[in-house]
Amino acid sequence: MTLAETTTGTWTIDTAKTTVTATARMLSLADVPATFQVTSGSISIVDGALTAVEVVADATSYTSSISKRNKDVTTQKGLLDANTYPTITFTASGGSERQVSGEVTIKGTTVPLTFSISGLTIADTTATFEATTTLDRFSVGVNKSPAFVIGKDIEVRVSASATKN
Repeated sequence: MTLAETTTGTWTIDTAKTTVTATARMLSLADVPATFQVTSGSISIVDGALTAVEVVADATSYTSSISKRNKDVTTQKGLLDANTYPTITFTASGGSERQVSGEVTIKGTTVPLTFSISGLTIADTTATFEATTTLDRFSVGVNKSPAFVIGKDIEVRVSASATKN
């Protein structure tokens, strides 16, 4: 069997080893990163390339360095409103060795999004990769603060590990 044949298939995201980080620019002065807990997900690999992704994150798990911010972001309607919309989901199918295109659903709103893929490494039954994109927060209803307070664009990074099914 070739490497492509042994890696082709569906892989389950390891939620303990996968993180989603969202970084916003605050007052045009500082980048403020926050993380979300990944609750489930899967990827498909065909001929050594990532061809499909599904990642589900817990919106209530938003964690930054300031507990008041965490509470505000997760509970306020103009921000994540995680009590009403507890999950964030990214799904993609198709793409290339370096990109997967799909959609993200936040607060019940779904918008198209393309992730750049880097560092796809496959070793035995484990695959790891980084996926990055920029999300316009206004497009998904995260609009409480004006763009000069919280930047319009949110940098999203998924650092993922998956196990072959």
